[in-house]
Amino acid sequence: MIYLTNSFEILFIVWFMKKIVVIVIFVLLGIWTVSADLSDWLFCLIKKDQVTISLKQTQWYYKCTDTIVSLEHLIIATAKDLMNIQTYINRGRDLDYRKTIKLQKKSLLDILQLSRTTILTNMKTFESTLIQKSIQYFIIKITPYTVKLQKSLVTIQALTGVVTPELNSYTLLLKAQMDTIDQLSKATTQVELSHLLTQYVYLKQQIEWKSE
Repeated sequence: MIYLTNSFEILFIVWFMKKIVVIVIFVLLGIWTVSADLSDWLFCLIKKDQVTISLKQTQWYYKCTDTIVSLEHLIIATAKDLMNIQTYINRGRDLDYRKTIKLQKKSLLDILQLSRTTILTNMKTFESTLIQKSIQYFIIKITPYTVKLQKSLVTIQALTGVVTPELNSYTLLLKAQMDTIDQLSKATTQVELSHLLTQYVYLKQQIEWKSE
């Protein structure tokens, strides 16, 4: 049986930061985007007085998505039991016993539904925090690159004479990348982050090719 109270804990561990480092390295290499659902990375531990969510699977931690599916199956099964019990009650069979069982099943159903809702809520909070921490770390890691872009734009703006189409195209790429980095720093969702990282990698490659 699963017990749950209003006290919850989201566990952030050292492995969490290692995961972020790996993500950032892959992005910088241009071989990774956030295409997978972050919920597939989360593991849950349900105890009497808390729900703990982690990126690392250890003993008694199970995939949150699998836990939710299990809870949903239990919710359906318990709801069916309640319907059957009510049928017997309506027929007047073993009323005292059936009413006691009904209360127990109703209590279990409430607990299961609360467990499911709470896990989903905590997963959303965890994913949001993970995204924000990843973005913060990423922006810090690419600071030298951002400074290089800014210096290149200043140098181009200082040029006098006729601006060639090639130089104008290169300038637009630099500005687009700066804008992408700015949007990345403000991203709040996985979909938005995935799109911007893909755009970042593409522009980075284009700028490198243009500068050769």
